[in-house]
Amino acid sequence: MISNPVVLCVDDDPDILAAVVRTIKVDGYHVMSADSPIEALRILGSQQVAVLVSDFEMPEMTGVELSVKARDLQPETVRMMLTGRNSLDTAMDGINIGEVFRFLSKPFNPDVLRREVAAAIEHHREIADVASERLTVVRRRRVLDALETDFPGITLVPRDDDGGYLLDGDARHRAAGAIELAPMMALFRA
Repeated sequence: MISNPVVLCVDDDPDILAAVVRTIKVDGYHVMSADSPIEALRILGSQQVAVLVSDFEMPEMTGVELSVKARDLQPETVRMMLTGRNSLDTAMDGINIGEVFRFLSKPFNPDVLRREVAAAIEHHREIADVASERLTVVRRRRVLDALETDFPGITLVPRDDDGGYLLDGDARHRAAGAIELAPMMALFRA
């Protein structure tokens, strides 16, 4: 998880970009800016970004197109859009195609922008936590698969009729023909 989350602001209008950056910096986030979608993609390709705040209408590509490319580069980045075009089509494209978290109107209310960026940061933390947990599960599964390949049966410890584990010293365990666990358990302690 990022201790000081990066917020990347993108707008081709330098005055609006400066105002957005100033507003968001108040809350202590590490704020980066790009005056074009191409520059934003360069940053996304080289640095972890928690939140992307993008203009909708830009010369090189729309904010929705940028959101799609940003999602491909960094799926956990939460995408927000600032737009002067308040149409249902704009919102639908952003949500359905770019998976945009929030839409804000231009001119923006600084308090609303700060509140929504904070919500996006929290959403990013939740997404990052889930991704981390998923990665841990995948790693554990790989370790168990490797152990099972090297020591067949190690991941299957027999149980008695009451659900208790049958350990290597248990006569019923030996009678059932199960493998001895003591030598393998030493692997987990190493």
